[in-house]
Amino acid sequence: MFSFIQNHNGHNVYDSYGDGLNVRRCGPRLSEAAAEKLKNRYVLMRNGATEHERETGKRTSIPITVRQLEAIIRISESIAKMRLSPFASEVDVEEALRLFQVSTLDAAMSGSLAGAEGFTTEEDQEMLSRIEKQIKRRFVIGAQVSEHAIVQDFVKQKYPERAIYKVIHFMLRRGEVQHRLQRKMLYRIK
Repeated sequence: MFSFIQNHNGHNVYDSYGDGLNVRRCGPRLSEAAAEKLKNRYVLMRNGATEHERETGKRTSIPITVRQLEAIIRISESIAKMRLSPFASEVDVEEALRLFQVSTLDAAMSGSLAGAEGFTTEEDQEMLSRIEKQIKRRFVIGAQVSEHAIVQDFVKQKYPERAIYKVIHFMLRRGEVQHRLQRKMLYRIK
């Protein structure tokens, strides 16, 4: 696997250039056994999150998404690539899962991922719902209001600015409001 060449003094030195070429040509994929192992662990992790919700009584989003599963696959393939292996083995998947476990799932179970993409606690959901209901009560269909004024009004009521912008973003995506006048004003449609 390692190759050595003689330098100008006649000493053997590691030929990193040649191995660099091999690394670029190496594009490992999951072996069937590794894919099966990953599939089984994915199901267990999703069920574990459901179990955690049942035990704590708190509803949180399932902390493993398809995007995270794809990341685990890429990590497994990268580990195999470091060995210049054409396939990611079960051992590579095991290491990728271990890394994922210590970095993401433990944080999700402890609640320190609240606010991160895909992770919303029941309390956060309730707060977002309250903000949205207040916006809809005070901002009738056909009305136009300054986005800055809405945000400042809710901040005065001790709502986190991040949550206010999140609700506005959701309403924009659902087509309930539109930006007008260079995104300074919000126009309520629905």
